[in-house]
Amino acid sequence: MSDSLDGSGSHEAIDDTLATLSADLRALRLKAGNPTLSALAHQTGISKTVLSEAFAGRRLPSARTVDGIVDACGGESAAWVARRDRLAAAQNGRAAASTLDAAPTTDAPVGTAVPAPTRGRGREPRRVRLSVAIAAAFTCLILGVAGTVGTLELLQPRGQGASAAAPTDSATPGTHGASAPRIAVKTGSDPAFTECVDDAAVAAAETRAENTLLEIIWSDACQAGWARITRYDGLAAGNVVSASIYRQLAPGADDRQSTSEPEAQGAYTTLLVRPTPDTKICAVGAITIDGRTIDLGEPMCL
Repeated sequence: MSDSLDGSGSHEAIDDTLATLSADLRALRLKAGNPTLSALAHQTGISKTVLSEAFAGRRLPSARTVDGIVDACGGESAAWVARRDRLAAAQNGRAAASTLDAAPTTDAPVGTAVPAPTRGRGREPRRVRLSVAIAAAFTCLILGVAGTVGTLELLQPRGQGASAAAPTDSATPGTHGASAPRIAVKTGSDPAFTECVDDAAVAAAETRAENTLLEIIWSDACQAGWARITRYDGLAAGNVVSASIYRQLAPGADDRQSTSEPEAQGAYTTLLVRPTPDTKICAVGAITIDGRTIDLGEPMCL
């Protein structure tokens, strides 16, 4: 973390990193009284998913996101945005250098064919793209454990062409007979900022209409879960994905957790803590296509 919270920090541009920027943003948020993601989203007009990614350091936030967060937390946004722009320029420079280094040369022996570059797949929405480097940084920052990058998959939409995974016994609520959580968390918490991701796994998954996937991710240690919705129709632009998780006997209660994300391939809800070992939880999802809302079917419960 930098020595100051004015945005410029104590770092020269060459030493600044995405992880440091996100750590300073979190410190600024704490200094402002630690407003919830919902409160920040309401104040800034920026989705909770984008805000969560900015605080977690999953990818470099946009200038608009940095400006909104800093302004909402009482900081001087101009210095922060300038710092963010320096990081963006540095990242772009490294990407360009990497491209040049990877370009084929003419030093191959005579008669050896130089392979043509492989044409990549089309660009996916930025919100669901995660580089290996940023994933590793996020893992070390949030989980503090090397080699656990795989847990990030539980916070991201599944990759293109993924199918519903078979739930594991360890992820199914109640299989360990736990009557109380081993890790204390609150309903409404972002799972990315909790230890629930350490043992979380897909507990239920179903392929739904319009080429979508609805899942419940469960942490037995926290006795809590979250819903995730992913679309594979290629129509994220201009449309919305939505999901909710709730107690089966109280679908309209205050502890129902919901998310709606515009122009995203997928989204996940905040945590729902199960109050008793016998409580069943359910998830539902919906998407929009050209302004038309499509309900993705009956609740999925466990």
